[in-house]
Amino acid sequence: MNRQPAQLFRLKKEWKSVICWLLAPIILTVFVMKTFGILQGESRVPIALIVEDSSILATQLAEEIEKNEMLSVRRLELDDALHKLKQHELDSVFVIREGYGESVLANRRYGLIEAYFSNRSFAYPAISETIMSLAQQDISRSKAAGVIQQLFLDYGMEDQWDYEEIIQKSIEKQRKESLLHTSFSYGKQTGQPDEKPMELLNSRAVWAFFTIIAAFFLFDWMIKESRPSMQVRWLYTSTSFKSHAIRMLGLYSLLTVLSDVLALFVFHFVLQETVTLSFIFPMLAFRVTLNLFAFLLAVVYRQLFMYYITGIAVALLLTVTGGAIVPLDALSRRWEWVEILSPVRSLMTTTIPIGWLVLLMLLLAAWMVKGGKRIA
Repeated sequence: MNRQPAQLFRLKKEWKSVICWLLAPIILTVFVMKTFGILQGESRVPIALIVEDSSILATQLAEEIEKNEMLSVRRLELDDALHKLKQHELDSVFVIREGYGESVLANRRYGLIEAYFSNRSFAYPAISETIMSLAQQDISRSKAAGVIQQLFLDYGMEDQWDYEEIIQKSIEKQRKESLLHTSFSYGKQTGQPDEKPMELLNSRAVWAFFTIIAAFFLFDWMIKESRPSMQVRWLYTSTSFKSHAIRMLGLYSLLTVLSDVLALFVFHFVLQETVTLSFIFPMLAFRVTLNLFAFLLAVVYRQLFMYYITGIAVALLLTVTGGAIVPLDALSRRWEWVEILSPVRSLMTTTIPIGWLVLLMLLLAAWMVKGGKRIA
């Protein structure tokens, strides 16, 4: 007769809920990120851009305006754009007039861009300043190129660089170097420039929050299996409850790791996140830490409701202290121990939560030595 492992009995009985909690963090993360992306897209200021000039400078200016993440730029005809402006479908309308390129080359600053707005154009002042600053860059480059060309002529080097080469060189210089960047220092502390802009919502943080909650609902089997009515059966078997619990921990850990592999594929193909080895190992360490924490906390509790409430509270606490909602860069530079407050912090910074892992492994060893009884 084939004997079925005891670990599969509960998994057979609750396989629907297990699959639900394994997939819930992935589904909820995709939903939140996609919804946030849609809301962020809808929050952009709608403007119309009409390009009447066919010069390279006019084309480059239009491209720079369209790159602005705060603007939703529409290419329309002037009559259609003005009609939509009257209907308050657009915040404002900007026209790059014919002869823009020639005016820039001639260092003429006025009459380059024509703007239209209504009494509901709340963002017009800021947008107009932004667009004029981009046009001012073209004028400044043109003026600088004219000065450089004149210097070449004065020193008999007119064949060195032409006007277009000077302009392209200035653009490359601006892209490669942060010309307006300034670093500050106070006392012995030196401020380091951030290479990446702060994200309003991070997919890792969202996934970590839902994963912590799901882990507590997954490991509720520990409370169900340790009820007095269930403990009686271990008196008539050769397997102790401790051995059964450790095997269940291993089985559920394997299932959660498989769900994490699926999450990596979803992050890459659905959310267009870059997945590297430097992120995979911290993610695995985060999963092991989370499973051990949920398991050991279930050892302490007797009531499922209080265990669930604690799980939700812990998820909020670890997410906030991990810097997923409020950045902790300033605090971590001042107090380095802030980095070890939460395993979520390690996931965000792609490091291994060694302190958490060591502490949880010691607690697991203490529970096993104690004989599988509850730790008071």
